[in-house]
Amino acid sequence: MTVGSMRIRAGIAVLLASASVAAAFPAQAAPGTDATITRTRFGIPHIKAKTFAGLGYGAAYAQAQDNICLLADAYMSVAGERSRFFGPDGAATIGVWPGKNIDNDVFYRTVLDDAALTAGFRRLAPDSRAVIDGWVAGYNRFLKDRAGRLPAACANQPWVRDITRLDVLRWANAFQLFASSAGLSVQIAQTRPPGTEPAKAAPATGAVASGEIMLGSNGWAFGGDATANGRGLVVGNPHFPWIGPNRFYQMHMTIAGKFDVAGAGIMGQPYIGIGFNKDVAWTHTVDTAVHMTLARLTLDPADPTVYLVDGKRMPMIRRQLSIPVKDGAPIVRTVYASRHGPIVSIPGTPYAWTRETAWAVRDANHNNMRAADNYLAFGRARTVDDLRAALTQHMGSGFINTIAADRGGASMFADITPAPNLSAERFAECGKRGDKLPNLYSRMYELDGSRSSCDWASDSAAPAPGLLPGREMVVQLRRDYVQNSNDSYRWTNPALPPVERAPMLGTDPGPLPDMRTRSGVQAIRAMLAAGKVDIDRGAAAMLSNKVFVADLVLGDLLQLCKRSGAPADACAALAKWDGKMEVDSRGGMLFSAFWMRVTNSGRNIWKTPFDPKDIVGTPASLDITGAAGDALLADLTAAAGLFKLLGVPLDAPLGQIQFAERGAERIPVSGGAWGGVLNWMGGLPTKGGFNVIHGSSYIQSVTFDDKGPVAKSILTYSQSSDPASPHHADQTREFAKKQLHRFPFTDAEIAADAIGQPLKLGK
Repeated sequence: MTVGSMRIRAGIAVLLASASVAAAFPAQAAPGTDATITRTRFGIPHIKAKTFAGLGYGAAYAQAQDNICLLADAYMSVAGERSRFFGPDGAATIGVWPGKNIDNDVFYRTVLDDAALTAGFRRLAPDSRAVIDGWVAGYNRFLKDRAGRLPAACANQPWVRDITRLDVLRWANAFQLFASSAGLSVQIAQTRPPGTEPAKAAPATGAVASGEIMLGSNGWAFGGDATANGRGLVVGNPHFPWIGPNRFYQMHMTIAGKFDVAGAGIMGQPYIGIGFNKDVAWTHTVDTAVHMTLARLTLDPADPTVYLVDGKRMPMIRRQLSIPVKDGAPIVRTVYASRHGPIVSIPGTPYAWTRETAWAVRDANHNNMRAADNYLAFGRARTVDDLRAALTQHMGSGFINTIAADRGGASMFADITPAPNLSAERFAECGKRGDKLPNLYSRMYELDGSRSSCDWASDSAAPAPGLLPGREMVVQLRRDYVQNSNDSYRWTNPALPPVERAPMLGTDPGPLPDMRTRSGVQAIRAMLAAGKVDIDRGAAAMLSNKVFVADLVLGDLLQLCKRSGAPADACAALAKWDGKMEVDSRGGMLFSAFWMRVTNSGRNIWKTPFDPKDIVGTPASLDITGAAGDALLADLTAAAGLFKLLGVPLDAPLGQIQFAERGAERIPVSGGAWGGVLNWMGGLPTKGGFNVIHGSSYIQSVTFDDKGPVAKSILTYSQSSDPASPHHADQTREFAKKQLHRFPFTDAEIAADAIGQPLKLGK
């Protein structure tokens, strides 16, 4: 979701490991936790209960049935206990960011504030508190029912244990930090004062080929003027991990006459994050708003752990952490914090801790417990205006745009998320846009930490101190369409007049639209030119696998291939390419590797410059003259060399070399990572090709008829992470055929599609 969106943009190769969360106090009983789980095709659970505690109870039980090992790993990890069970030097993934177990443990023990999370829980509405406590009871009930019979991946492991409310709260807040301070997790964990033990070098970025990690998604919403039935239509395609606990999980949650919502949520979270009810549908993409700032601290010349604010000395807060370690003595780390947040040091960059300067991270999602209220309100919504009101009141969608439509035919784009309350005037006086570092989602936003007048401003209309209130953020309502592919709100719909918001709401002034944005707008225009959009045409366009940039540059590249010294085998493969990333396309993966190198070079490659009046058509045409052409040929030669090194034919059908490994089975996967492919896919190199680990995840196309929602969906990697489950690969095989399936919503539809007998849970 983004969740989005969200994506790791790693070109051909992306490195990602599993990730994590854990326990603290005795399990608490939840009243009214009776629930019934009916499974339909692909193992989708439809949970019915009489109370919200019952919904949480049933949802946790169902998720544990399919993914207990991932959930247990997640709860253990955010408790900061990976070193205890796996040793300090093992690989960990913190959000989507690579590090070691000890980095994971220090980071989460530093940034997760148990007392503040508990206080945030107490401020939630009663229904939200009930669904969380019901979740705890349902998870623990599953462990009791399956004692001694867990999947092989976690059978008899000491880190699989009963959870408490605090485990769920930690995991929920850890996810909110996904696109902000989690990207600095290793640097926070390894920070030392100058003159002491030098900080360890940060590990290599997760993007093996590109050196860059990105998060993302695509979301389209069509209003009644653009649809065949005159009602709203949402097409969502978040790009998210295929491995680890940050996977989506499909489910349907119902309290008769009170609450009825379906779709998918991030595992370990007891609510629907992307989905629909009978009147409104929504999806998410990762936004461009700023969710953290770095305060530049001016230090006391006599002591680098003392900083100055308005001329007054302020000692840093020191906290000593003792991290339990498997088969060894505890590791003791001292962490430092300022009034803004934890100290971070990034050696070799302007953000190193020196004798003169230190840097502190303030994260707008720190202690954000509002997602439960936010998404239960979404489940009750009847119009897109209801969604806007929920976002404004709760700001529980931590780093994601909301793209939505309702049965009345309204469509909406909204970026209402926790962002620093810094006006353009205050930021101009106190801050600047800093560097974009390879292992971070966005560039740094710096503030002068020596002046209290440069702090985030407070506004009583915001749900927490220092946040920009919803009225200052972006909402765009249309009867034709809105779209987003992780770009600025400026490009939501080219028909909208230009608008500028506070600097915390967008990217740098004048950025070019991303290739996926251009691709999406082109696809939408083509659909509308051919007639009104419906549920099937919308999904087909989202999964068309067209490489947008190929139309702009392939002809120029083939012309360049006539030059003496051009790599003949690579040029021959591209000459046969159809410009798509379908499973039977030949040469597309080679082009993707080439375009990744060109993009990462930072060179100006275009003959026709960007024209803001033509965001689809410009910039365009490669400059293939002289040295510019030589550089392009060098990129193509290097891309071909990578494939030869891996033993992968340059013109092999995509489905033969890009796949999802399920045991001995290799399921072909379409889509690509570069050049504006909407069906985004990233994979790790393996013998004979690339194993997909990130990309298109929970895909839905939703509209409405007179009775309720009409939804088609697919969970690309399937419901269960357990290889022994019948739902470990069933939807993945369907995705290989680009097949979405009707999501049963009414009682009659569920009964007709049911597999097995309903499971009745109670005390």
